[in-house]
Formats: sequence, C-alpha cells, structure tokens
Amino acid sequence: MEATQNVEVAALVEKITGLHAAISKLPSLSPSPMVDALFTDLVMACVPPSPVDVTKLSPDAQRMREELICLCSDAEGHLEAHYSDMLAAFDNPLDHLGRFPYFSNYINLSKLEYDLLVRYIPGLAPSRVAFVGSGPLPFSSLVLAARHLPNTHFDNYDRCGAANDRARKLVRADKDLSARMSFHTADVANLTDELSKYDVVFLAALVGMAAEDKAKVVAHLGRHMADGAALVVRSAHGARGFLYPIVDPEDIRRGGFDVLAVYHPDGEVINSVIIARKIDARENEEVAALVQKITGLHAAITKLPSLSPSPDVDKLFTDLVMACVPPSPVDVTKLAPEAQRMREELIRLCSDAEGHLEAHYSDMLSAFGNPLDHLSRFPYFSNYINLSKLEYDLLVRYVPGLEPSRVAFVGSGPLPFSSLVLAARHLPNTAFDNYDRCGAANDRARKLVRADKDMSARMSFHTADVANLTDELGKYDVVFLAALVGMAAEDKAKVVAHLGRHMADGAALVVRSAHGARGFLYPIVDPEDIRRGGFEVLAVYHPDDEVINSVIIARKVDADAKGPQNGQAHARGAVPIVSPPCKCCKMEASAPQKREEMVSKEMSV
Repeated sequence: MEATQNVEVAALVEKITGLHAAISKLPSLSPSPMVDALFTDLVMACVPPSPVDVTKLSPDAQRMREELICLCSDAEGHLEAHYSDMLAAFDNPLDHLGRFPYFSNYINLSKLEYDLLVRYIPGLAPSRVAFVGSGPLPFSSLVLAARHLPNTHFDNYDRCGAANDRARKLVRADKDLSARMSFHTADVANLTDELSKYDVVFLAALVGMAAEDKAKVVAHLGRHMADGAALVVRSAHGARGFLYPIVDPEDIRRGGFDVLAVYHPDGEVINSVIIARKIDARENEEVAALVQKITGLHAAITKLPSLSPSPDVDKLFTDLVMACVPPSPVDVTKLAPEAQRMREELIRLCSDAEGHLEAHYSDMLSAFGNPLDHLSRFPYFSNYINLSKLEYDLLVRYVPGLEPSRVAFVGSGPLPFSSLVLAARHLPNTAFDNYDRCGAANDRARKLVRADKDMSARMSFHTADVANLTDELGKYDVVFLAALVGMAAEDKAKVVAHLGRHMADGAALVVRSAHGARGFLYPIVDPEDIRRGGFEVLAVYHPDDEVINSVIIARKVDADAKGPQNGQAHARGAVPIVSPPCKCCKMEASAPQKREEMVSKEMSV
C-alpha cells in the first residue's frame, strides 16, 4: 500500500513540476487561452484526493511548490482585475457576477465559512467584519454581505490601491452594499486599534504566503483583535497545497486563538477553512481557578488510605465529578506540564476507585437471587442507562440497518452495566463477548447473569488483553472500547490500531472519550488516532448532562470500497461533531434543543 502511494505521489509531483515549468515560460499571466488551459490543468491535477503531504517533499519540490504558489497568486490577481474591469462596465456590476468563471466556487466557499461560523459560534450576529486581502474582485465579502450577513458592515483591506479602486466600482450602483462595504489600502501589519472593533476577521489564503509570514500575520491579529472575536483562516490540504499555502493550526493557537474547527473540503471548493476564536483573558482566569480546585482534590485523594467505597472516598470523588461536569473553557491538552502530570495521575486514581466501587456493588448484587432485578442500587445506574441509549442511538443513526449478531465489549469490568443494558434494552438478539484482563472481574460479572436464562445464554466473559486478540476480532459486527482501556493517548492509539488490523471490514467501533473538564476524569481520544487506525469517523458526541463520557462512532474502512460507506459523505479531515453546545467549544445555543435534534437530523457540518 505504501509503495503504491509513493508511486502515486511521485507521478503527481512529476506532473505538477511539468505544469510549473510550462507556466514559468508564459510571457504573461494575464487571462488568455494558454494561461487558462495551463491553470485549469493544474487545478484538475490538484483537486482529487491524494496521499501527498506537500510539507514532506524534497527540497527541490518544495522550492518548485513555493514558486508555483507565487505564480498562482499573480495569475489570480490578473484574472480578478480583468473580470473586475469587465463587470465595472455594466450599469450594475453585481447583476453580472455569474460571468466570473469561478463564481460558484466563491458561493460555496462563503456558504461553507458561514455555516462553520454559526455551527461553532452559535448566535453570531456580527455588526462589523474585516476581510484582509480582499483584492480587486471581493467575491467573499460580496456574497457574505448579500446572502448571509445582511446587517453587517464589511471593511475590506488590501495593500494595492488599484485593487481597492476596482472593488469600489463594483458596489457603486447598489445602495445597500455601497453603504455597508468599505475599502482600505493598508498592510495588515500596520493595523492595530482598528482590529479591536471587529467581531469577525477573515484572512485570505494569499495573505502571508510563506508559513513564517502567515504565522506573523496571525500573531499580529492575536495581539490586536478583541477577546472572543472570531478568526476565519483559509488554508489548503493535500495536493491543493500546490495552489495555496497550508496553515498549521498550531501557529493559530500560538497566536493567541482557540482553534474550534478545521475543515478540508473534497468538492469544487479548493480552500480548507479554519475557524478560531481569540482567547478571552477572563476564560483563562476561569481555567486557572478550575485547575487549582482540581489540584486540591487530587492532593486530598492521594492521601486517602484506601480507594474502596467509604464516606471520605465518596465525598471527594463526588466533589471531583461536580467540578468537572459543568461546561468549562478548559482544554486539558493545553495544560502546563505539571498540571498534565497531575491529570494523568488523577485519571489512574479515578480508574482504581471505579474498579473498587464496581467490585463492591457487584458483590452486593450477587447476593440476591436474581442480581439483575436490583441493578438500580448502583449509584450511577441512570448514567449507564443514558450512556448506553446514547451509544445505541448514535449507532443506528450513523450505521443504518445495523442488526449485529455478535458484539464485543473490551474492558467490561466486574459490573458490566453497558453490556447488560445494551443486551436487555436495545439489542435483544445479540450475543455479547465481554473482555477484561482481570479474571476476578470476570468471575464477579458471571455471577450477575447466572439467574437470567436469556442473558446468561447471550453473555460470555473472557479473561484476555485486547492486544492478544487477533482472529477473534474479525467475527464482531460492533466493538465497544471502554474509556479506561489504554489510559495514555499513545496506549489508546495502539489499541485502536490493533483493532483496525483485525476487525472485519465495515464493522462498527464505539469509543468512549471525554471532553472539556471531563478530561480530568477520563482519557481524551483524538479522532485522528481513530482514522490513522484504519477507521472512518462517522460522529463525535460530547454530552452536556449526567453522562460523563463522550462517544465516537467509527467504521472499519473496507480496503476494496470506493468512497465513504453508507452514504456518509464527510469530507477528509472534517470531524462530524453532532454534540450539544459546550462552553469549551465556545457554543451558546440551547443544549436541550440540540440534544433533541441530534438523532433526528444531521448537522450542516
């Protein structure tokens, strides 16, 4: 597979190198049949999905790519100037925008950016927006102002005075847009106080073409934009990186922003889109206070003589859960090293305490004639009921027609609530194989189903490490991966990769994760690790209620299949988050409303 990809990449680079050579020899980059044909060939070569990573090309290929992006920039400038002059000859230029050959691309790109903005910043109603790098044909501002933000004022910035003169002529005959569209000749590096008045700043793809220049522009915006203001950055992905610069989301984070979404289209829209938000100083204070509180609870828990259930243990862990459950702007992956170490230790303590708690209640329940009649005595019974229903609802939503005959639950423990609830309430015809490394845990679990004829026939318990399962994994329609199997990120990634090597093509994988402050209780799973493990990520759900765990639904990629399975047409690299709003993602819309919408309709992104 890798050798095939290397051949494919080499062939693509060779083709683009030839096009670069031909474009370099053109006497002019102004629109002409030859110019149009070469750039059309270039775009057609770069748009299809490709395994190429342009950041890893040889030095010669890197230099060629940098020169090609500059040529594309020059050609785009000539093309836009040409059509801007053509349109300006009409009485109302805006009535004739469809004459531009890439008009539909800008329509779709602007809609994508708007959809992403309202998805990740619900309730957004900006009064003032800046577009940096607007050019002589400011399509994006025009489309956004006319179709999506009809009450917003747009300040367009470009370093070229002639470009701004052309742009002004386009709106002269439209009373509304001419009142809401201003054009300023300025370099973004010289803008300071002006930037603080904008609710949203759009950064064009060709502002700062070298990576270090783009990073400087973003850092400058981070110093002068208002706290909480949104930043929309255009980037590129895959072979499209031969046409436009690729922006590293880490450069945006280092510039003082939270990155809310990275979207890589796979259609006619060329540019990737990154949605970010300027970090709010007040949120930093809120995060610091939360970390301080949890650090204190961690210190108290470490001093406990035992983690077995007791009034002291119960109180401290209740306080911990209550601190972590409310919406919070914290991103635990960005904590200081000392806080990271504290979090890792805390997750292990939570795991140990959870094991003691489940063993204690499993023993208590097994004393009854039919233990399954008394499951509600467990203090977190309703949590498991709701989590299992959530997982089932997500499965049938994203894997339609699912009727599994055999399911595996990896990390089932001494009190296998999830398997019990799923088997009894949602999958009554399915056999469940439960795997745990602890023989004593499996012994306890078997006692719980002994008196129920149906459940004892459909529930098996196996003492095994998932890393040692190979052929067995190929027989399951669905595999559930418990939150505490592989607690460190690299360990979880290894488990997922192992499942990817041995699960059947098309089988579903349900992974429990965590989000926001709940990441102090359970490990956070990166959906990219699931993709790298050989799966298509179908949905990511972050609850906002008593259900602590996030849920990721994925499906084993079929090596022989073409394109997404079951019509789930998610773009490469896009994370299809279907969660209710959460504070750490800067969402403010009605959570109950979103929860109701989750299983009835797919989100726009």
